Amino acid sequence: MEYRYSQQNSPNNEHPLSQGLHGQELLNDIYIDLFLKQLLADQQIGLLRAAIDDALDKRDEEAFLRHTESLIEFQQSLEE
Repeated sequence: MEYRYSQQNSPNNEHPLSQGLHGQELLNDIYIDLFLKQLLADQQIGLLRAAIDDALDKRDEEAFLRHTESLIEFQQSLEE
């Protein structure tokens, strides 16, 4: 009995459905990464705004300026 090599069975010649699933997984990973980055950025902005509000309530000009500068720098870093 003779066995012949078939390109269809080659590991480099994946089934188109398999390639599509791999691409979808990669796309999902990218979306999850972007979502988590946005979530963390929103949380950081919220914390800085709360610190600014607290500084205003305490009439702490130094803390207000420090937190405001941090917020501005952080928001600018997100735009880059």
